[in-house]
Amino acid sequence: MRLLSALFLSALTLGVLLTGCTPGDAARPPLPSVDDAAKIRAVTLDARRPPEADALQRLKELGATHVTLISFGFQRRFEVPRIRMHTDGGWYSESDAGIHALAQRAEDAGLGLILKPHIWVGDYSAEGQNRSAIAFDTESAWTQWEDDYRRFLMHYAHLADSTEADVLVVGTELDSTVAARPDFWRGLIDSVRAVYDGQLTYAANWYQAYDRVPFWDALDFVGVQAYFPISEADDPSLQTLRAGWAEHQTALRRIAAETNRPVLFTELGYRSVDYAAAEPWTWPRREEARERAPDYEIQSKLYRAFFDRVMPAPWFAGAIVWKWHPAAESDRPLGFTPQDKPAEQVIREGFHRVSTP
Repeated sequence: MRLLSALFLSALTLGVLLTGCTPGDAARPPLPSVDDAAKIRAVTLDARRPPEADALQRLKELGATHVTLISFGFQRRFEVPRIRMHTDGGWYSESDAGIHALAQRAEDAGLGLILKPHIWVGDYSAEGQNRSAIAFDTESAWTQWEDDYRRFLMHYAHLADSTEADVLVVGTELDSTVAARPDFWRGLIDSVRAVYDGQLTYAANWYQAYDRVPFWDALDFVGVQAYFPISEADDPSLQTLRAGWAEHQTALRRIAAETNRPVLFTELGYRSVDYAAAEPWTWPRREEARERAPDYEIQSKLYRAFFDRVMPAPWFAGAIVWKWHPAAESDRPLGFTPQDKPAEQVIREGFHRVSTP
C-alpha cells in the first residue's frame, strides 16, 4: 500500500511553492511544509500472538493511517560486534511470517505499514537496551558490526519492499555509531534505496542526538524518538504542558529548516503515571504496580498538549504512538499503552482533527 510517497511529495512540493523558494535555493533552504492530509498518524502494534480479527480495524477507526511493526536483532553486549537475527520465532509481530500477515490485514483495513527494526542489547535486566553506546576499539570490530548490521537491515529492506511498506526506519537510537561511522550509514542508505523505493528515516534520540545526525539529507524525514520532558510540576495543567513544548518546538523547527526535511516522531508515548511529564522515557518497573496508582489524567493531558501544539506545525510530518497491544495483552494500567484509557479518546480526537478538512 505505497500511498504515502505520492501524498508526501505532493504536500512537500506545495510547501516549497508557498515559501516562494526552490529546492535549490542554497542561501536560504525552504522550511518544509506537509499538508494535514499527508501527515502520518501511526500506532506501534506489539503482539505476542496473532491479534483479534478486529484489531486493525480498531486502529483504523482510531484515525490511524499506519501501523508500525518492530523487529529485533540481538547483540549480547554493546562492545560485542555480533548481531543475531531471529526472523522466524519470538513474538508474532516481530517475525517475518507475522509481518507479512499483518501487512495484508493492514491493507485490508485501509492502513499503511511502517517497519522499524531495532537492536536489542543485553537481556531484559536494567543493564539492557544500551544501544546508544554501541562502539568498538578496533577497526576489525567495527567492520564486523557493520557487516552484521548491514545483513540485518537489508533483510528488512527486502521485507519492506515485498510488503509494500510506506516507510522503513534504517536504525534506532544508535547514537555512537552515527557519530563514529557516518560513511557507513550513507553507504547503507544507498544500498537500501537500491532495493526499496518507499520513504526512509532514522530514529534519533531526543536528547543530544537528533541535531547531530550528519546524513538527514540522504533520508526523507528527520526521525525523533520524542520523549521530551515537558514539565516537572506536580499535576501540571494543560496550559503548562502546552507551554512546555515551546523550547522543543523551536529546536525541531530549526532542524527542519536546516535539513529541508519534515520532522517525524518515530516514537511518541506517555505512561499513565504522575511523573510522565517530567520523565516520559522511564519504563515501568514491576514493583510500581504495587506502589503506585495509575494517573490516567496526566497521560491524557500530555497527548492533548501534543495535538494542540505540535501536530498542526507545517514542518511536522506526523507521529507514531508508542504503543498498542492485542486486547488480551493490554491490561497494563501503568504502561505506555493508551488503549481502554481516557488517552485513547484524546488520540482519536487528535487523529481525526488532522484528517478532517
